[in-house]
Amino acid sequence: MVSKTADGLELGKIFLKEKPSLALVTIKQSRGEIYPRKVSKKIDCTYAHTVKVLSSLGERDLVVSRKEGRKKVLELTERGEKYADALLNIVKTGESTEIK
Repeated sequence: MVSKTADGLELGKIFLKEKPSLALVTIKQSRGEIYPRKVSKKIDCTYAHTVKVLSSLGERDLVVSRKEGRKKVLELTERGEKYADALLNIVKTGESTEIK
């Protein structure tokens, strides 16, 4: 088991990177079902890299997927929802306090 401190540092490393943050927010803001291919197009990333990012998010209990026929539907876990909301709040705060 990973300690809370080590887990927090590990998550910090992930969210300091652009693509995992964008993937999480993209899933959060999606209307209806979203698939890895849609995420890769929205975040302007290769499909292979997107799958790797989503796998990493899944290992950290932020994203889950379920099969529907041949498609893999993505959903945020409760923990993933919290992190996505936090990222969106950071963005909103940054926009409202922009240096002029």
